[in-house]
Parts: sequence; structure tokens; C-alpha cells
Amino acid sequence: MYRTLLKAQGLVVCFVLWVLSNVAMAEPDLPVIGITTIKAPVNDNYSGSRVNAKQDNFQTMLETQMAQVGRFKIIERNRVDEILGEQGLNNEFGDGKTAGGGFNVSGVDYLVYGAITKLGQRKKTMATGNFATASLLTEFSADIKVVDASTGEVRKAETVSVEHKSAGGMATGGYASTNGAADPLSDIQRIAAKKVAALIATSIFPIEVVKGGTTIYLNYGSAILDQGDVVNAYKPGEELIDEATGINLGAEEEFEGELEVTQVTAKFSKAKLRSGSPPSKGSLIRIKTKASENTSSNGKPGQKRGRKI
Repeated sequence: MYRTLLKAQGLVVCFVLWVLSNVAMAEPDLPVIGITTIKAPVNDNYSGSRVNAKQDNFQTMLETQMAQVGRFKIIERNRVDEILGEQGLNNEFGDGKTAGGGFNVSGVDYLVYGAITKLGQRKKTMATGNFATASLLTEFSADIKVVDASTGEVRKAETVSVEHKSAGGMATGGYASTNGAADPLSDIQRIAAKKVAALIATSIFPIEVVKGGTTIYLNYGSAILDQGDVVNAYKPGEELIDEATGINLGAEEEFEGELEVTQVTAKFSKAKLRSGSPPSKGSLIRIKTKASENTSSNGKPGQKRGRKI
């Protein structure tokens, strides 16, 4: 009886160890990213306009988008502050080794720094005879840096800019109509957060075709792509290396075709060919235009609705 019990306990222990080992093996080795405090040098609380970029709101949106991408482990905001605080104190008063020391931020692969550098609105009007139209465009820009936490090297530095129609109106004769967004700043911040997440994610894991055919499957879903996005497909070629410095300059790319995203899910998207040749598995994808940034009220950006001039 005692031997039977020990044998049963041994089997249970072996099963638990097997489950844990398989879970550990199944867990992907994803980069760990910490998003630092987003700054807003555009804020001006002393002028009549009183610009408020709501940078905390934008940072929350960016954290959400990065988590939805599913290709990173995101460090909680308070943990990032704690790590950076420990590192700063150690570098100032310690031996430069504890808590990573120098640029070596313990437990983090990449740090994201950002600042909102543009926020404003401009009017666009047209009038002829008894007919007049007006639209209000909101403009938003953010400068983003992705830093290697172990070396301090800036791996990516880009400016993400978004222009979005936030209100519009028309008048003709005795008739007039207007429409506008309830919170245009939040709307444009969400679009910008999605573009920043795409910038960071695709610099490490490019958008690729995972299955060709009449319906083309892409390896990113709703966290990066939207229905109606227009993208270009390229066939990757030989890598170009600068012999003097050893720097990888990228690779030759052969344009294949233009695609339109027709459906998005949480993890992948479907697209159809608009022009050119159908891409095959492994082809690289570059976003050409975002459907969310279409400021036109009719048709697609640049689409002619009549005979071309």
C-alpha cells in the first residue's frame, strides 16, 4: 500500500514536471519592452490657447496597442519607473553594476522614449456662389526612439505624424449641416498609437505574407492593420553590407504588387490584389496608406469618381 502510494505520488510529480517543461518550451522568447513616460513639450498652460496634449492618455493607448500586437512582453509602467530609478541611484552612488548599471537595464531588452511634438488644428474652406464647405483638420506628431537597454544604442528614431478630419460642414442656399468628433484628440491619438506600435513591431518583426493565393494572408491583425489599408508587397533579395563599416544597409527588394486589406482578426489579416503580381509566402509588406487617415468623405484617398482629366 505504501509503495503504491509512493509510486502514485511519483507519477504525479513526473506529470507536473512534464507539464511545466512543455509550458516553458511553448512560451515564445519574446523581446521585453518598457515604455517610459511620454513627454509633451507642446503643452502651453500659459497662453490663451492652453494646449494640453494629454500625454498620459497617449501613453496608455500606446501600451495597449503594444500589448495587442502579441510579439512583446510589456513591463508595467510602475515597474519601468522603479527599474530606471534604481539604475539612476546606483550609477550616482553605487558601483555601476547593481540594477544593471550603465545602460544595462536589468530585465528589459528595449526602452521606448517618446515626446508629443505637434498638436494643432487648421481650417480648410471652399466657397463658390451660394455653396460653401469647411473642414477642421487635427494634426498630431510624436517623436519616438527605441533604445537597446543593454547598450544605450538608439535602434530606431522616427517622427510619426497623423492628420485627421475632426469636423466638417457645408452650406448651400438656406440649407446647412455640420458634423464633428466628440473627442478629436483621443481619436487622433489612437491612430498615432497604432502607427507607433506598427513602427516598433515591424522594425523587429516585419509584416509578411504567410499564405498566398486569391486571398492573401498577412501575419499581423487588428493591432497594426485596418480594413481598407493599402499595402505594397516586395520580394526580398540579397542583403547589402557596407564593407568599410560592416553595417547592414538592408536588402534589395523587388516590387510585386499593391494589396488592399479586406478583413482583420486579432492575429492575422486577409488582403486582395489590387494591381501587379500576387505575392508569395515570405514577401515583405509595407503600409502605403491607412484607411483610418482617410480625410475624404467620399471614396478612397486619391480615387477618381468620374472621367480623369
